[in-house]
Amino acid sequence: MNKISTMVISALIACLLLPLSVLADSHEERGGLADVWLMKIKGGMEEEFVAAAKEHMAMRAAKGDSRKWEGYRSILGDHVDLIQFRACCYDWAELDGYDKESMEKGFDEHWGENVGQYVDHYHHYLETMDWENSHWPDGERTDGPYYGVTSWTYESGGGSASNDAMKEMSRIAKEVGWGDDNEWLWHSRVGGKPMLMIVNSNASYAEMAPPEKSFFEVVSEHLGSDEAAQAMFDQFSSGLAGSDYTIWMSDEDLTDPRDE
Repeated sequence: MNKISTMVISALIACLLLPLSVLADSHEERGGLADVWLMKIKGGMEEEFVAAAKEHMAMRAAKGDSRKWEGYRSILGDHVDLIQFRACCYDWAELDGYDKESMEKGFDEHWGENVGQYVDHYHHYLETMDWENSHWPDGERTDGPYYGVTSWTYESGGGSASNDAMKEMSRIAKEVGWGDDNEWLWHSRVGGKPMLMIVNSNASYAEMAPPEKSFFEVVSEHLGSDEAAQAMFDQFSSGLAGSDYTIWMSDEDLTDPRDE
């Protein structure tokens, strides 16, 4: 890999390892699955969609939805103005129970009758949280309201070497104390193209500025040479086809109105 590619990966990872105040690594008690719906609103139907979706979220809350769905909008990236609804964090068995709950309480029917007419198209995914190699608050959502997500698509037949390098990068970050003042969450997509993703939360655009010391420099100092760090970054990129960066902003109008 050339130096420019290394700098890009280092910047992407380092920008996603930014400060939060209270952190925890008690991943053992957290489920490892998030349920994610992405959708595009039909042209000219923004106000109608928001009003209907807000009413739908209130209906779910009133009926005691066991999940707390949160709404987001993409505001930077190749596809802006996408809507994302996500609920986390569960295990596989919960999915069966939730399908039954959704049917009995009429969630899907209510959406179809009141909101679906304003949606152009949908994508539905599950995401697996890698708590062990992440450093994230004890809860899937942090304060935000901005969430930067970098995603890499796995090469066909690749991924093992990249995942090993990712784990080693996270180990080094924790070992040198990077996690004392920073957070990151690795997760992978189930459904569609296989992807590796990393996310962070920011209160403002100012918080998204790259740190003074790049993550490549941190790794280089820890391993003792630029060559060793370069080899690790090469290994990370070896099974990945390229990266995409999107900033999502939380939207309270599209989020379950119940207090935590």
